[in-house]
Amino acid sequence: MIVDVWLVPVRPRPEWLALLSGAERARAARLPAPVADVFTASRALQRLWGASAIGVPPSEVVIDRSCEHCGDPGHGRPRLDGAPEFSVSHTDRWLLLAAAEKGLIGADIEDPAAAADPAGLAGVVLSAAEHREFSAAPPAERAGRLLTAWTRKEAAMKLAGLGLAAAPARVDVRGPLARSDVPGWPREPVHLGSLTVPDGHVAALATTVPVEAVRRRTVAELGLPVAARVR
Repeated sequence: MIVDVWLVPVRPRPEWLALLSGAERARAARLPAPVADVFTASRALQRLWGASAIGVPPSEVVIDRSCEHCGDPGHGRPRLDGAPEFSVSHTDRWLLLAAAEKGLIGADIEDPAAAADPAGLAGVVLSAAEHREFSAAPPAERAGRLLTAWTRKEAAMKLAGLGLAAAPARVDVRGPLARSDVPGWPREPVHLGSLTVPDGHVAALATTVPVEAVRRRTVAELGLPVAARVR
């Protein structure tokens, strides 16, 4: 299976506001500038990708974010009727969208600053077995190990549609498959892989179909007007 990946730098993009719905523009206006930039880029990219995937204008893209487990309309795995499964993640500097040809997908990207307190975070997010390996690693390697584990867990939990409702310590990501005993965990194997990303960031993919190749894509391929393209 091929996974398509868009990696977009986050910065002020007022020209992208036209791609958002009225409600989304109103929400962006209420957010502080750095958060608004992330929100605008994320919603605009999802609309552009969705429009390309199902052949409609961006204004007609309606993404369902309802939770498949509890029915909450706002915190579920995003889905678009007629389109492949996709997942979105971001830091303050980068926005990541990944789409799978088949099966389910989860993606996560993290800034190295997220592991500023590796020992403290490890006690919360690692399973007992993972924590033993973390503690046995040389101190200089621990932050990197923790960040890698965290992105893999986040990607797997997004695929499952559980997010942080699944306690991270109950998701084991030491091998090529993510394993968990939390209710609602997928019956299919959850395959894990890494993505190469810039600025010291760490990124991971989780899929229910093994990934044969990752295809890097650009926003320009989605038909964005020249004036609004990534530069």
